[in-house]
Amino acid sequence: MNAELRALLDRFGAMETHVLLLRYRAGGLLPEAEAALIEVLSDRGYAGEVLEQKVAALDVAPQAPAPASASLRGKRPHPELRKFNLALWLLVAPVFVFFLLLAIPILGNYIVIGGASALGCQTGENVIHPCHFLYWDIGDMVNGYMVDAFLAGAANPLISCLAFAAFVRSLPGAAWLSAVIGVFAAREVKRYRLQQQGRRAVFGQGESVEGG
Repeated sequence: MNAELRALLDRFGAMETHVLLLRYRAGGLLPEAEAALIEVLSDRGYAGEVLEQKVAALDVAPQAPAPASASLRGKRPHPELRKFNLALWLLVAPVFVFFLLLAIPILGNYIVIGGASALGCQTGENVIHPCHFLYWDIGDMVNGYMVDAFLAGAANPLISCLAFAAFVRSLPGAAWLSAVIGVFAAREVKRYRLQQQGRRAVFGQGESVEGG
């Protein structure tokens, strides 16, 4: 795939589907531009007879313009947004899964006791030993689990919430939350810029892909 075709695919990929259908109906594109336009529409489910039927329907009952971000928030996000989505998933998923498992009765019990052992805390049943996790002393909780006070794990959802709050207040948790917010904000800025590029491509630079 040459650079020109890649640029055309990126440009059309940032446009709204309704705009692409209107552009296809208008015609007058260079062969490479038309091929790129058809490929993008095909990826969005408009190919062959379906595409022709959809374009013909525009003459009878024109659609209202789709939301500005529709083409970027569909089933297949823009390639330049995928890296941000992946980064968000890698940041959020492990933390979410850990605290979700902690909230599950019985399973959360083993996570607390096993985590305390991994932290080097003493887990004797007769004495409450200090055990610090992210500046939070969980010695009482560990002792409670050891003497079967929380055997059913009914308190695990509340404990999970308290543990998450302690995590967010800690230095590692604050860094994690800042990273999540930063990646999310960067993704939305990139999404906005792609939308603006798509609008400029339609209303300001459309002539660059038209035939002479």
